Amino acid sequence: MSLPSLRRRLILSLSAAGLLLLTLISLLMVVAEDKMEELSLQHWLEAEVTRYNDDWLRLGLAAPAPSPRQFSSYWTERGRLPAWLKPYQSPGFFEHQLGKEDKHFLVRPHPSGQGLLYLVFNDDADDYLDPYEDKLHLTTRLIGLALLLGCIGFGIWLVRLITGPLERLQQRVAHLTPGSEDFIPDAPWQELRDIEQALLAGKQEVAAVFAREQEFSRFASHELRTPNMVIQGSAALLGKVTDLPAPAARATSRIRAASEEMALLTDTFLLLGRKEAVERSAQRVAPLIQRELARLAPLLQREPLDIRLDLDAQSEVQAPLSLLAIALGNLLKNALSYAEGHIEIVLKGDHLTISNPTAAAPDQILGYGCGLTIITRICDKLGWQITTRLEQGLFCASLRMSDTRPVSPRAMPPPSP
Repeated sequence: MSLPSLRRRLILSLSAAGLLLLTLISLLMVVAEDKMEELSLQHWLEAEVTRYNDDWLRLGLAAPAPSPRQFSSYWTERGRLPAWLKPYQSPGFFEHQLGKEDKHFLVRPHPSGQGLLYLVFNDDADDYLDPYEDKLHLTTRLIGLALLLGCIGFGIWLVRLITGPLERLQQRVAHLTPGSEDFIPDAPWQELRDIEQALLAGKQEVAAVFAREQEFSRFASHELRTPNMVIQGSAALLGKVTDLPAPAARATSRIRAASEEMALLTDTFLLLGRKEAVERSAQRVAPLIQRELARLAPLLQREPLDIRLDLDAQSEVQAPLSLLAIALGNLLKNALSYAEGHIEIVLKGDHLTISNPTAAAPDQILGYGCGLTIITRICDKLGWQITTRLEQGLFCASLRMSDTRPVSPRAMPPPSP
């Protein structure tokens, strides 16, 4: 499953935050500009109305009207009021969109005490702030661009600050194997330092477990060889005695078979305990299956079983003899121990399938002793595949005896000239 990248998520989040900040600043500038323009125009109109009121108190009807170059003034008691001004019947400062022009005007009671006085900016007279607005727009864009670049730079720095130690930790985890050298926790943050220390402690614990397992397998295998040779020698001497009772002769045969199986297991454990690759040689599979069935014949005495064989006589695999024999023996022993009625053994090339009806529970049939564990370890060592399934009372074990692991480029032979 593909997960989102932390680096990508941080870059997108910081970019979105920068664009949002730029948008907010631009909106703030626009609102501030509109408010400043409104206050400036209202102040100008208020000043003109105040001057006109003062002149009216001194001169009466002879008081000069506000500057006709800048304003159009209307008195409801005299003159015709434009139709678009008629809805405004209360004092105040207003803005009206007249076509493409934005009209600003002030409505005040006339100083005579009769009617209303309308003071309206002439065409383009209220646009004296346009040069200032253009400079304000340019300044806003420059400030916004500078903030955006600053946010991008800060985002890149923050992403590197966060993802740098994480990428280094990721590289360490990728090479964190029991056989690798211990690293020194050096993360710049306490949380990552704790993670590194936990990983290092886990790696050391796993390495210690692997070392103990390999040493136990190696020591146990070496130490078992000497007593096993004594058992084999003693069984051989007993086999030369001609007048042994029948029970003793059968016991001698069982001792010899058990010692041979112990020797095979000893070699298997030694091979599984090695770190390096094992040497492989061509092995015929069909004769080994026949031999293992003959060795496991005592298991057939508990009840009659119909063994159906379909063996490819030409089947050949590359594997150590001991590992192949143990894998086949454990699979066959598991089938013979839990089969009901018949066993079907099919060998095609490097693919072996063993199926048998059974009434055992799944947790019982999925392993005879440590058999399945040993087979799994052998498959891991050789790159084989083992699959088991239990469906409607039919248990099936499938063993693919070919190395399915990808070949490392270093392990590939150089091209011939």
